[in-house]
Amino acid sequence: MNSILQNNSYTPRFLQLLKLRGLEEPKAVEAFLKADLPDLTDPFRMKDMAEACALVQKTAAQGGRVMIHGDYDVDGVTGASITAKTLRLLGVEHRVFLPNRSEDGYGVSERAIREGAAAGEKLLITVDCGVAAGSKIALARRLGMSVIIIDHHRIPAEGLPEADAILNPLRSDCSYPFKELSAGGLAFKFSQALLGVRAYQFLDLAAVSTVCDVAPLQDENRVIVRKGLKLLAQRTSLGFKALCEVAKINGPEMNVGHIGFAFGPRINAAGRMSSPEIALRLLMSESPREAESLAKVLDEENKARQREERQTVKDAVREVERTMNFSRDRVIVVGSEGWHQGVIGIVASRLVDRFHRPAIVIAFENGKGKGSGRSIKGFNLYEALSHSQDLFLEFGGHAQAAGLSMMDSNLGAFRARINDYAREKMNPADLIKTVPVDLQLQLEDLTSPFVQELKMMEPHGMGNPRPVFRTEALQLKTKPVRLSPMTHQFYVTDGVFVYEALWTEKSPHESPESESTLRTLQQGKTFDLSYSLKIKSWEGRERVVLEAKEIKPQF
Repeated sequence: MNSILQNNSYTPRFLQLLKLRGLEEPKAVEAFLKADLPDLTDPFRMKDMAEACALVQKTAAQGGRVMIHGDYDVDGVTGASITAKTLRLLGVEHRVFLPNRSEDGYGVSERAIREGAAAGEKLLITVDCGVAAGSKIALARRLGMSVIIIDHHRIPAEGLPEADAILNPLRSDCSYPFKELSAGGLAFKFSQALLGVRAYQFLDLAAVSTVCDVAPLQDENRVIVRKGLKLLAQRTSLGFKALCEVAKINGPEMNVGHIGFAFGPRINAAGRMSSPEIALRLLMSESPREAESLAKVLDEENKARQREERQTVKDAVREVERTMNFSRDRVIVVGSEGWHQGVIGIVASRLVDRFHRPAIVIAFENGKGKGSGRSIKGFNLYEALSHSQDLFLEFGGHAQAAGLSMMDSNLGAFRARINDYAREKMNPADLIKTVPVDLQLQLEDLTSPFVQELKMMEPHGMGNPRPVFRTEALQLKTKPVRLSPMTHQFYVTDGVFVYEALWTEKSPHESPESESTLRTLQQGKTFDLSYSLKIKSWEGRERVVLEAKEIKPQF
């Protein structure tokens, strides 16, 4: 064990956990545990950053107007908000355009470009789109607009568009060290370059973007989310304060769960169910009354989205069971007329949760479909779609999430082709659902110092998951009690220590393993428990609760 780490007096179990996460060198450990604003990289290390800033300054000096072209999801809306607020502080006249999912589709809108050029807008800034829109960017420049692209998506095979500046760390000629910023994160770096420390006021927006786009919480993203959560807790943003009220978030602290399950779905609901402009207005609002009203609208939109989602999941599960040959096929591809385009990404995620296979869900309207896909670890969905691109009208995305559009006549051919590809590329072991465990522990290891050390690893998310531990040969101390429709409480013991545990089903129609899990508990068998730790506070006192991930009977 490194002597410097020993001198920090961390518990042996915590040091073991850090080592398993690749954190063994003292500098790496300190950088991870104490990540702060000075650890942010100089934004001017990013290719074209100086050119992008110069374009904004030139446009401002000439009294020119700017069009910010965002996207309809959380990343696109928050990124556009950061950029708009930055230009507002600089006194630059600007307008924000957000595409309508059903009318404009995915990516850069030709209609918006033509309208912007006709209105005399001299600079186009795309946020969360543009890197794959070569023809649209060329059109903007032909119409007399300069173009800055702020986009974190993969560089297309045909290369970069002919823009004036492209902020994307994935460029082969970009030496910026961190490659995993969300679009909102990139917009923050652009703001940081233009405003310096004044850009820190936008870390709440950047944090929401980072979490909701499932960017890995490492390096700069870890700093952005840590500091952004503190800013959110202060409720300085009228928009986020109003969202807290409708979501009934009353506590003094803010965590990643609040972003992922309260803010994100409500901001996304606008783009899914009606217009993303509602979410943009909320995030830009400077009126408490307006913010309160818009937050209530988003809350209602989210409820409508939930109703639509529940019905579409039921329909999609039936379609999977009707069309899927599980002994042969490895990728779920389902589509139907009448499904709402705004929920298909969520439905794809639900199918992955239920069946533990990559899933692509396509909503067709008059024979033309828009699809959204989610994948499992080990299967690059973007590359898989690349092998069927001749069947699509367009497609794009990442390894774990992607989108496409296609005609219904190609659905059968696509299902066959992507499964041929998956049989060749996918390891069958990837289809076996497992709960990754960090450490094997005894209940006696759950000491107060160790539990406090674990807090230093927060925030958790993609790239920094909450640690999962396993303790063997436990028994029930009390029978399970249903606390809510999907949550069960029980107490476990190893004969000496006793801890409260919670088992939460994902949803009644998504978790077929829940019945066997509860049966294991009800039969009173000795079992192995995989769990994460949760701290509950009551009247100033804290207690540790085990959040069960997997319960396996010992035979």
